[in-house]
Amino acid sequence: MQVSTLIEYAVIILASSLFGIQHSGVSSLRVKGRIIDRWGKKGYANIFNATSVLTLLIAFLSMNFWGWLYFLTDPALVQPFLFIVGIILVFSGTFIAMSASKVISVSTVADMRTDRKAELVTDGIYARVRHPLYLATILVFGAMAFLYPFPTVIVFALSMIAYTMIGAYFEERKLVIHYGQEYLDYRKQAGFILPRLRAKVP
Repeated sequence: MQVSTLIEYAVIILASSLFGIQHSGVSSLRVKGRIIDRWGKKGYANIFNATSVLTLLIAFLSMNFWGWLYFLTDPALVQPFLFIVGIILVFSGTFIAMSASKVISVSTVADMRTDRKAELVTDGIYARVRHPLYLATILVFGAMAFLYPFPTVIVFALSMIAYTMIGAYFEERKLVIHYGQEYLDYRKQAGFILPRLRAKVP
């Protein structure tokens, strides 16, 4: 493997890490609380969304990949099995994200504060998996790697999946601090990222 290729991959990993640092950092309880105290919920939402879009755009552009319509412009490159798996993963991730959003909205998650204890949601899809939105994200990035089986896209997708797992770990720690024993009990009932086929009854 050429040095230039390794550098290209390293840039993608670093750019993806920048997004991860931004996402986990700005959403941490301490940083979130300070921003909301100073600029309010709307200010926090604007800051979080703007920095998320910016860092994700940087990570996305770091791939330097422009063949998003290759299956139309050069269909000979399409690998049917991988493409079908990718489509299935996209729909699965979308379905899980929609199921999670029916139970608890993203805005509700963003409002979580150390000075206010909202009710812990454990019904719906949350009865089987504690972090369905993270699972949906992993499925979508996994789909990306299958739909676009090109080196830079795969490196990007794997980097984002790795951060998603790390982000879920930090989210877990934050929820334990926020909800205490109630959340520790909930962890025994629902899976971390992978859903339990049968939700445990407390």
